[in-house]
Amino acid sequence: MKTVCSETRSKRTWFGANASVTIGPGFLHRAGFGDFAIPHPPLVNWLLRIGLPDHQRVNMSFAHEFAHFQTAPMLFAYMLLIIALAYIKGLSGMWEILLLLVSGQAAWEIMSEGLVVFEDSAAYSAAYEGVTRFTRLLFWTTAGMLTVAGWVIPLYG
Repeated sequence: MKTVCSETRSKRTWFGANASVTIGPGFLHRAGFGDFAIPHPPLVNWLLRIGLPDHQRVNMSFAHEFAHFQTAPMLFAYMLLIIALAYIKGLSGMWEILLLLVSGQAAWEIMSEGLVVFEDSAAYSAAYEGVTRFTRLLFWTTAGMLTVAGWVIPLYG
């Protein structure tokens, strides 16, 4: 997924913030508010969009990135809960914290892609007609396992 030129889109979130996402040039995406944008590798988008035509890949990548903004308040509540539970259990080692962060990121990826599917499931299904399900199955399985692993610490640690 190498983008030669870049494209930036903006969207207002349900909670009133103006978000912007830039895809390209190259492999990195940038997402943020105003002049503050965080560059990041689009690993989930790359994996999920394998086999899609360029226009669908780009549109679905934008939808996924904007879904991160839309689901951010839910992520904050989720992370607050899981960290509070870990704290109550007295768990604060480096590996425990790292697992909680990885688990939280996996949960956020699930929330974001789930929102993309929820917003237009018919278009989502149509986009993937004739495209292997393996990469989507790999994403959902891996992200689900990482999310569940994060609950092992506060519940059983």
